[in-house]
Amino acid sequence: MIRVRAYAKLNLFLKIYDLRPDKFHNLVSIMQSVDLTDVLDFELTDGEGITLTCSNDQVPVDETNLVWRAAAALAARADRDVGGLKIHIEKNIPVKGGLAGGSADCAAALIALRDLWKLELEDGALLSIGAELGSDVPFCIIGGTMLVSNRGERLEPMAEGISASAKCAGGFMLVVPPTDIETPVAYGLLDIDRSKQELDWKDIAEDYSLIRDSWMNAISTGEFAMLFCNDFETPVYNVWQELADIYNNVRNHAGHALLSGSGSCMFAWLPSVEEAMRATETYNPVAGEVAIAVFPAKSGVEILE
Repeated sequence: MIRVRAYAKLNLFLKIYDLRPDKFHNLVSIMQSVDLTDVLDFELTDGEGITLTCSNDQVPVDETNLVWRAAAALAARADRDVGGLKIHIEKNIPVKGGLAGGSADCAAALIALRDLWKLELEDGALLSIGAELGSDVPFCIIGGTMLVSNRGERLEPMAEGISASAKCAGGFMLVVPPTDIETPVAYGLLDIDRSKQELDWKDIAEDYSLIRDSWMNAISTGEFAMLFCNDFETPVYNVWQELADIYNNVRNHAGHALLSGSGSCMFAWLPSVEEAMRATETYNPVAGEVAIAVFPAKSGVEILE
């Protein structure tokens, strides 16, 4: 048996560009792993096929689950059968919250099964498989603080990650609403919103360099919260009034707020551990949301045993 920990991610910056021929959008994002984790157990059995269970009944436990698909894709790449495999997911990362919970579990499966099946595959092979399974999976395989672009498969580690910077010794107040948002729905709303505008897409390479340089400087000074941005906020808050109310409540409480990914979770950065804990403990919900303190992590997947 092998046990792994899969780390959630936050989008500290997310700019969405044009629709690609493959029906995905080009994007540039700063992604950050945080210490909110799922724990997955993988065990070989004498039978045939995959048996998947999960502590959260919102999560499918069939071939539509990214963990199941990761096992099948990795076996195909290694030219072997899946054989008998028992998998359990202890789910702590909110479902459909913009925290890449499914992608994190998928990344954990690729790393765990490479070890469990004793496959001689380089990280590059896992990243390639992950990119085929989901846009956030390559980041979740590596984790830390990264500049992510194209549809999510281009990864550039920041020169100094937030978890390693002496100027970034704080934490996030993460707010989890009871509302779920399907990622394709959020993209659809964004496309509808933009169809009413005449957009002249700038050179993404130019934006990429500017974003990278600005974030490297902001992390070195600890002032990166000034650069928070998410293109999904306007279309999401225009549709879900309860999320707009929560967003305003977080801003009033912490001084700022940002949606993560396509939502529905949002967060604020506090410059010290004590302030992050205090902000979380004193937060008063307005629409059934829950606040928890989370902290930057340096990896996306951790093998426990």
